[in-house]
Amino acid sequence: MRTMIPYRELILAISMLAASAVQAAPRDTVPLTADWRFKLGDQPMAAQAATFDDAGWSRVSLPHNWNRMGGTAERRTDYQNVHGAGWYRRTFATPDSLGDRRAWIEIDAASIIADVWVNGVHLGRHAGAFARFRFDATAALKPAGDNILVIRVDNSSPRDPGSPTAEVLPMNGDWPMYGGLYRGVSLVMTDPVRVAMRDFGGPGIYARTLTADATRAKVSVTTRLENDRRRAAGVRVQATVLDATGRTVATAATPATIAATGSGVTTQTIAVPTPHLWNGVADPYLYTLRVEVVGKGGAMLDRVEQPLGIRTFRIDPDTGFHLNGRALPLRGVSRHQDRPVKGWAIDDADIAEDMAIIKDIGANTLRLAHYQHADAAYAATDKAGLVTWAEIPLVDRSAPWASATTTPGFAANAEQQLRELIRQNYNHPSIAVWSIANEVNLEAAKGRGTSNARPLLERLQRVVHDEDPSRPATLADCCGSIPAEARAGLDTVAGITDVIGYNRYHGWYANDVNLLGPDLARLHKLYPHQPISISEYGAGGALTQHSDDPRGGPIAAFGRPHPEEFQNYILEESWRQIAAAPFVWASWVWNMFDFSNELRLEGDLTDTNDKGLVTFDRRTKKDAYYFYKANWSADPFVHLTGSRHADRPYPLAEVKAYSNQPTLRLTLNGRAIGTATCAMGICRWPNVALTPGDNRFEASGDGVADTMTWRFAGRADTYAIRAGTLTGGVGKDGKRWGSDVFMIGGTGHFRDQPSSSRGGQPGPVRPVAGTVDQAPYESWREGNFRYAIPVAKGRYRVTLHLFEPVADKHRGQRVFTVAAEGKAMGKPIDMVREAGGAMTALTRRFTVDVGDGVLDLSFAGQAGDAMVSGIEVEPS
Repeated sequence: MRTMIPYRELILAISMLAASAVQAAPRDTVPLTADWRFKLGDQPMAAQAATFDDAGWSRVSLPHNWNRMGGTAERRTDYQNVHGAGWYRRTFATPDSLGDRRAWIEIDAASIIADVWVNGVHLGRHAGAFARFRFDATAALKPAGDNILVIRVDNSSPRDPGSPTAEVLPMNGDWPMYGGLYRGVSLVMTDPVRVAMRDFGGPGIYARTLTADATRAKVSVTTRLENDRRRAAGVRVQATVLDATGRTVATAATPATIAATGSGVTTQTIAVPTPHLWNGVADPYLYTLRVEVVGKGGAMLDRVEQPLGIRTFRIDPDTGFHLNGRALPLRGVSRHQDRPVKGWAIDDADIAEDMAIIKDIGANTLRLAHYQHADAAYAATDKAGLVTWAEIPLVDRSAPWASATTTPGFAANAEQQLRELIRQNYNHPSIAVWSIANEVNLEAAKGRGTSNARPLLERLQRVVHDEDPSRPATLADCCGSIPAEARAGLDTVAGITDVIGYNRYHGWYANDVNLLGPDLARLHKLYPHQPISISEYGAGGALTQHSDDPRGGPIAAFGRPHPEEFQNYILEESWRQIAAAPFVWASWVWNMFDFSNELRLEGDLTDTNDKGLVTFDRRTKKDAYYFYKANWSADPFVHLTGSRHADRPYPLAEVKAYSNQPTLRLTLNGRAIGTATCAMGICRWPNVALTPGDNRFEASGDGVADTMTWRFAGRADTYAIRAGTLTGGVGKDGKRWGSDVFMIGGTGHFRDQPSSSRGGQPGPVRPVAGTVDQAPYESWREGNFRYAIPVAKGRYRVTLHLFEPVADKHRGQRVFTVAAEGKAMGKPIDMVREAGGAMTALTRRFTVDVGDGVLDLSFAGQAGDAMVSGIEVEPS
């Protein structure tokens, strides 16, 4: 195969040749992004040979991956989830300027395993989907002319018997492992004497702030050196600190001798006068650190530049995070790196767009989960001032699927990926912690195997301390945090790392959102010397699914629906408790953006986790986004919630806005409704009366406003309530039923059981007999409970819809009374006796006079719990 060099690469090559007429640059990089040939599926081993005919392969450019999923209501028509091998081939010319320099193939990421050949010579294999790696290709290059670069990438599942990824992190996770060369590939040319290239893909120079105050900072610079010549090399290592304008502010020079075909290390301390500190989002000032390797006669052998942010920080178990000596409560979001269609093959513009949205919400910290992200992402957090959590993909298990304990190969790969993460991102001042695991014992907590993660985690903590004594190790814990909750096969991993994050989903996967605060207090008391954060909390939110009251029924966390209003409620209540806990050093909402998933059938999407504050395509900010903006951002704004819940079933509804204004005014169709005082970013107008037709609202504050329109097709004082559920519906007769509202006490239940596990199927549909309309019979509320329904004074007809949901209930086992306005409405109801059996519709009708503006309905059990599935109220 012979391939023309793409135009932009040709221009770069010509400029390099021109420079070589004087002196070759100390380090040259040629991007190899265009004009690749690609074939999905394994090929004959001859595919790595220069003579192999790839004319029938597809033409692709990098970044590229072959999987595609998520972001649509039904499974997308271009869905592709093949796991296995993919082959890439292209030509590149041996640069005329190469001379006696070394040539390296640098790959920014390949998922999951990559084998690399040049001209049929196998340069090596890399195992791990997220880090940069390099191979020395010098000996394989032709002296002149074209070379054939071949890369075989394999994203086989580690669960498959005999899989080459069996011991390669991750074993599992709530995201797909896209396959491909999804970041860049380059040809890098260096002098034989240089800053290290064989350094876990790192830059070879590593700076950390030792001390910093208003007058002076001390910065330690470690430079790793390599010498491929057969004789020792004497060099001078020159370190220079440049300010943002390019002006030199500090220097240091150190002589060094590097042994023949050996390596060496220098450490320098640079004093920077009157330093301009990197101070988070308030002032993310960056210097540039330039390290030059100078040989005999002043010859420039190598030059490497890295960002330098001068800052100090500490994390206290009681007072939280402190940056440059000042307390800084960290509040932010998490991010996955995928996009619709592109998958992981995103570019710098995509990353910049994500960072702009994250800055707009007012976050000051970002968790880049659950793996190493592109260098451009960490560079962006440096420039944005976002204090960052960086992580390796040790997720769900601490051992291969075929083993109950950590194997040597598994542990070695975990350590490799951790060292790669730290070396490659050491110089990013935004990074505060290195995370060594996420929910590492989750599979054991679910009863799928056992967990003995502590030995591996302790080893990885030591690696963090060895690689970077300036930053703490952390992990995100889900399970068995309290020793009393641990059991045989489920270990406790809390207390191992310097600091910790807890993934807590109270009100989503766990029952009561109000238990988050007490849970945090309990953990703080149990581990008083370990600073704690909330590494994940959140809830799903679907744009097309809505609730009139998010407290009205249970949530189908692993299924459908996921009302947007329920997400708002969970996040409001969670943030209220987190903000009241000063010992929580950081918190991250899960997640900033919806992201793809191979198994989820949830909310109104397929193959998508819908916990994002913004949709997968980045086009729509959900209501909850503006709740956080109201609490975190100083930019004045107002956002009316519920605009997508436009067709309203009830004549009265709460109007709510999120804003960072102290008060807001509300009008309806130009008529003043009133002024609301905003607390924690929430502004409320309860029980606003809607009029038939369009209801146009405008909320306004000091120079800011927002509008929305609701439609109401009903009548005043008329309700059709589906008891025990979060969602409404439309009956056979076209009647619009709303979700459960105005209830006090009791518990809501699904009639048809939703999926109880990720990717699981819902239970069977169980239609209620004796009715042609299922709308009021798809859920129920039970217990001892009441309703307080606002109506005008007058007489009302009330219809109760009832059924016995338990198939083996008999007569006398569920008997209850119904009272209206304190008066019994007939004899006690024996559900099975009066309906004639379980799962059979029963209606009760009565009239009642209301004199105080509230219709009070009470349900009390005599034998078993009371229940109701639907309530209709209309003027008599």
